[in-house]
Amino acid sequence: MYQVEYAEMNSICDLDARCRQRPPRLLLVDVALISPHSVNQLADLRRHFPATDWLLGWDGPSSQGLEAAIRSQARGCVEWGSTAKQFAQSLDAVLAGSLGFPGPVLQALYLSVLRLKSAGGRPASTAAPPAARLTAREDEVLSLMYRDMTNKQIAERLGISVNTVKKHLAHVFAKQGQHSRRWHLI
Repeated sequence: MYQVEYAEMNSICDLDARCRQRPPRLLLVDVALISPHSVNQLADLRRHFPATDWLLGWDGPSSQGLEAAIRSQARGCVEWGSTAKQFAQSLDAVLAGSLGFPGPVLQALYLSVLRLKSAGGRPASTAAPPAARLTAREDEVLSLMYRDMTNKQIAERLGISVNTVKKHLAHVFAKQGQHSRRWHLI
């Protein structure tokens, strides 16, 4: 079962202060809390709490919500009008290390990412090469790396050594023709 704490916040700064008291394992944030000018604060907040998984709550997908999902590296979303079962499925998926987005939201997120990339002027010819087949563990390590976790944090989360994390990442980089994290984080 879940241990839930509810707290009303009026700003991202309030949320930051609350999380510093006791960093949560999972954080559900209402998109209504995120104003257009505070979207940039999400990336900072995410860096302060790299081991925290994010879910966004909303009335329905919106461009602001999709941008917030991307910037906060949210692992899922919950529609406020969803059933308790749908709500629990999203929470369970995220806590198990998967994504908790319904199919239509995943499609909308993908399209948003494409628009962001094209708006940045990055030509299609410099797109990442097709992904090589990764083992389940390599995929898991890569996923945690994308969430701005250090090798040490990944090792602690997965119960493996830092050297094992480095070996998994080296295999990923070799399979994808890269030499470091930097390419992955662009």
